[in-house]
Parts: sequence; structure tokens; C-alpha cells
Amino acid sequence: MIRPIRLAIVATLGALTLLLAACGGGTPSASTASTTSSSRASSTTTTSTTQPTLAACKTGQLSVTAGMSSGAAGTLGQVVLFENVSSTLCLLHAFPGVAGLDANGNQLTQATRIQSNGTPFTGSAASLPTIQLAPGATASALVEGSDVPTGNATSCVSYPALLVTPPNALQSVKVTATLPGCSGLRVTPVVAGTAGM
Repeated sequence: MIRPIRLAIVATLGALTLLLAACGGGTPSASTASTTSSSRASSTTTTSTTQPTLAACKTGQLSVTAGMSSGAAGTLGQVVLFENVSSTLCLLHAFPGVAGLDANGNQLTQATRIQSNGTPFTGSAASLPTIQLAPGATASALVEGSDVPTGNATSCVSYPALLVTPPNALQSVKVTATLPGCSGLRVTPVVAGTAGM
């Protein structure tokens, strides 16, 4: 009589063990899948929100110098170079500020903004390209002056130096470059490379 009871107890315990194993084995697997999925979603979100923001080039990051000069039909041009001498990528956008200086360093005129084809710039600065200036790379702008006197004038003022402020920067740099100013000075937006156009 005791033996059938023992067999029934052993059979019941075995069935319970199998049932618990089957239930217990499925739950962690579902939990793991859920954790992995949740972990992937949070990883993707973190990656997309940590994109670096590039800043405008500061004057201290740039070497601002005179490049090549040229002349044709009464117009003389002087390329101004902006070389990134820092170890950080930065942005140049739109026009540099340019003033014509006299021999004592006094500002005589501010350059007006023109498009690369020489016509006055009347659009939005947002329409102009942004230059991503890598370390060691150079961008440039062209400054123009005329040596043809206007009206009753027989000669023109000459600027022995320029005061140049990189686009969106606060500090200026004196650049030695002689330009005539019969009709003031004009400047184009910055472009990649050293040609100014």
C-alpha cells in the first residue's frame, strides 16, 4: 500500500518539476529579448542626439594673409587667404569684413559686398555656401579696387593695407596689400581654395 503512494508522489513531483522547468525556461528568454530590444532603442537614441556642432572659425584659428593679385581693365584684385592653423574643423560663411587703411592705419573706407560676377550682392546671406575648413585647409575672398579716376578727379586714393575680419568673427587682422580706391573697395564671399573666386 505504501509503495503505490510513493510512486504517485514521485510521479507528481516529476510532473511538477517538468512543468516548472518548461515555464521557467520560457520566461527568461522573453525577458532577454525584451531587454535587448530596449537596449538597442536607447543606444540608437543616444547616438543620434550626440552629433557634434561645428562652430564658425575664430580669428585666432586662422592665418589671414594676402594671396595673389591681378588686374584688368582698370580693376585691380587682391585675394585674401584664410588658412585654418588650428587642429579643429571650423566653418566660414558669407563675407569677410574689409576696410581700406591709410599709411597711419586709419580706416578710410569699408568694402561693399559683391557677387563673384562683380554685381552688387542683394540676396540673403543664407543663400551663400558654407565652407568647412579642415585643419591646414585654405579659403579665400577677392577684394577689388579701381584705378580709374571718376568725375573731375585726376588721381585716386591708394590703400597700403587692409583691415580684414573673417566672416562671423570679432577680431580683425591687418594685411599688407596695396589697392587703389577710385570707386571704393568691393569684396566677394569666401570660397574654398586660394583663387578667391
